[in-house]
Amino acid sequence: MHRIGDEQRATIDRAVAEAIGLARNPAAARGERRPRRLLVTSLNVRDGVIRDGHASIDPGNYAIERLGADSGAWTAFFCDDPQMLAADNLGEFDAVCFNNTVGVLTEDTALQQSLLDYVRSGGGFVGLHAAAATFCQYPRYDQFPDYGRMIGGFENGGHPWKENETIVLTPEDADSPINASFGGRDFEIQDEVFQMKEHYSRDRLRVLLRINEARTDFSPERKILAERRADSDIAISWIRSEGQGRVFYSSLGHNAHIFANPPVLAHFLAGIRYALGDLDADSTPRAKPA
Repeated sequence: MHRIGDEQRATIDRAVAEAIGLARNPAAARGERRPRRLLVTSLNVRDGVIRDGHASIDPGNYAIERLGADSGAWTAFFCDDPQMLAADNLGEFDAVCFNNTVGVLTEDTALQQSLLDYVRSGGGFVGLHAAAATFCQYPRYDQFPDYGRMIGGFENGGHPWKENETIVLTPEDADSPINASFGGRDFEIQDEVFQMKEHYSRDRLRVLLRINEARTDFSPERKILAERRADSDIAISWIRSEGQGRVFYSSLGHNAHIFANPPVLAHFLAGIRYALGDLDADSTPRAKPA
């Protein structure tokens, strides 16, 4: 199913095993609840045409599958048919994950609304990296604005740091179980950075990871949005409540090596468990710490 080689598969397997060891209470208690089902899509659409997406999709999907199976926290099901968003189909799952989806996945407003209804009525939503560049197509962001509000913002500010550049991330909410694998310590990573503009607001979400502006190059040459340069607030991961549902988003995941990084995988494991309803975490919005 996942187009990766044996060496990459083995690398991810080792990282998953380490991530499960780093996670706090990695698996849901067996026997107390029915097995969790996670729907994963990586559909990429441009101008109405389905196309290949990020090179990290296949290793990412494999890591998501193994995290769930090896921890016992969920079983992953993969589908890139837009009809997966129909209410009857979504009702079979505890959460849906958009792994590097891109573009307007469907223009069917009934399918779009069923996704919102699903989350608002208690379903979980997970978005990784380009999920924030979904249900829009540059330069337009008006095709499905409620999706941008639900996920926490649209990526519409370009990439001030490219995929081969190093940034320093701060686990802002150090007490959150979703950040347990970082031990409250800043860490370096290389990945393409998204910056959010429309619909992004700390009044509507709880940031888990952000770029450390004191330890990352914010030089004037960087193409940073004026509002993000003013507040030095470039969030990387967050959670939020949407009605009765739960949303976890992380912009990490452009590079394939992200899915072989044990602390990050543990972060994803916990975030997905939060979206599934199996991990309690405070989603109360709060301002950027001084």
